[in-house]
Amino acid sequence: MRVPGRGRSTRICTVAQARRRLGRSRRQVYRLVASGVLPSAGKAFGELLLEADAVERLAGAPRSPQPIPAGLAPLFPEYELSRLNVGRDRSLVVTRVLDRGTSAEIRWLLRRLSRGQIARCIREDGARLLSPRSLKLWSLCFRVTPKPLPAWRGAPNPWLDARS
Repeated sequence: MRVPGRGRSTRICTVAQARRRLGRSRRQVYRLVASGVLPSAGKAFGELLLEADAVERLAGAPRSPQPIPAGLAPLFPEYELSRLNVGRDRSLVVTRVLDRGTSAEIRWLLRRLSRGQIARCIREDGARLLSPRSLKLWSLCFRVTPKPLPAWRGAPNPWLDARS
């Protein structure tokens, strides 16, 4: 669509489409437009139109900086703690805390994320990132069935299982 005043074609979406894509309320989307975070592409038939590319960029970005407490540094020795973000690196943070964390660290995780978000991480990435023992425990606690590993990942290792 060609937006007046701009010489290029722009993909647009409605507030309702942006609301669904961002997982926010209609009022929150209007606040984002008012603050300038989401640029408006005008109005048509009384409906506010937004630039779809800006909505996609916002959907891909974490909502806000979500740092990890310094007390969790021993769980992430190969990472620079200041670069990790709970929103962006959710699967890594959830699986490390569930696999190696203390009870205080697990309580922090339960306060920080919803049970649904944690269950989704266990379901999607648990088989890959959790130890088999932790995977069994946490899948029972959160009542989820983890996605199975691809067939080649579950195959026996010929280098380790070779009998001399």
